[in-house]
Amino acid sequence: MIKWIKKLFWEPPADKTEIEIKALFQFLIDDYGFTYAKNDLGNLVDKNGKLIFYGPLLAYQLYNENLCINIVNLVQRADYDIYITEKCNNDQHYIFSGLRLPSHLAYRRQEFANEIKSELLNSRTIWGKNI
Repeated sequence: MIKWIKKLFWEPPADKTEIEIKALFQFLIDDYGFTYAKNDLGNLVDKNGKLIFYGPLLAYQLYNENLCINIVNLVQRADYDIYITEKCNNDQHYIFSGLRLPSHLAYRRQEFANEIKSELLNSRTIWGKNI
């Protein structure tokens, strides 16, 4: 009985990736008016809906009215990618049709955050897209 009651109040472990992304990109929210969202996109499927890989497929999204930075995580494979789209959307096909950034940046998020800071200071763009 006590185990059952504990399960009612047990919180799942913190998402370390989410904590890291929020910390690294907080400057976008504070200084540039971006919004943060985390969305579960379900299983990874092709354009016809055929299953490619079981999810969850998570999207950590930093967005404003002009663009959205999508850091996508296929959890079971610990596989990350980054896509830039024109708007925030929970459709994985829309996200995957966006500008795909070099894959090393998805794993070196501090380097990615530094590149964004530098580009914003110099040209008020992110990967050539106006904010």
